[in-house]
Amino acid sequence: MENNILQEIRDHFDGLDFDIKAETFAAGIKEFSDVSYSYSDYFKRRYSPDVSGIREDDVYKENIVVHLSRRGFYNIFPERFFHKTVGSTGFVNDMVNAYKNRKVEQEKAQKFFNPLEEEFFLHRVEVEREEDRIFESLGNSELVYFLSDLWEINSNIPHVMAGKILKAIPFMHKIAGNLTLIQQVLETIIEESLTITKTYTTIPNTHEHNNTLQLGVNLATATTGASYLPKYTFTINNIKNPEKIHDYLPKGQISLVMQYFLDHTMPLESDFEIDFTLPQKKQNFTLSDAIFAGRLGISSTI
Repeated sequence: MENNILQEIRDHFDGLDFDIKAETFAAGIKEFSDVSYSYSDYFKRRYSPDVSGIREDDVYKENIVVHLSRRGFYNIFPERFFHKTVGSTGFVNDMVNAYKNRKVEQEKAQKFFNPLEEEFFLHRVEVEREEDRIFESLGNSELVYFLSDLWEINSNIPHVMAGKILKAIPFMHKIAGNLTLIQQVLETIIEESLTITKTYTTIPNTHEHNNTLQLGVNLATATTGASYLPKYTFTINNIKNPEKIHDYLPKGQISLVMQYFLDHTMPLESDFEIDFTLPQKKQNFTLSDAIFAGRLGISSTI
């Protein structure tokens, strides 16, 4: 195998900052045909990712071997299936020879089961690829229309964003209640930057009084009661399209997307509201870009 291809696969793996499932990784490098998989590092699993290493094949240099820290048939079956029972001995040479023989038997057993293990693994990779194809098909306009009606997604929501919501629906059980995931998925759907602020809901005092009230004695201009119900404010920072500000207002497209998504992912006992901020340039009031071009009260009025 050419070094640049081996390096490309390693870069593909090293660029990940999480423990990726081996089937997902294999589905992502499907364009490389000379790749085999080996269940060889099971005892490293506690401190190693699912894909434990990518190396060149010792015999066939043109092939790449992806080592997985998974349990193979050798680790599943009883030890007596593969090794002879040897009595205890006090001689060092006998113990060394017994150890070497066991290593040879282990290597032969692993090589014997490797094609079968790889076949099972590649079958799961095909399942992963089929799932990818299903998710990709969710971008199809006809399917988006159908699933939008099925899931009662507001027809005013853009179909591009509706397609992204549909792709997230199978993972709602993981997203719901997880603020970090909610923020990441929402940022992907609306392609904006979000911040989440947590406060607590206040309950206004609406009691009616029949007695005489005196300000400062038994009356205040405003009273509210604090509660333990959390309230989350989702703020879109420096909206990217201020010229389409109506999309960020209530009943606007962006607001409808966030409202629908948060209705299905936020805890029932919590409250939330949606806010946005304008870019700094749009917050300033400028009469004209040219210096001294506008004079308030002479050539311009508010």
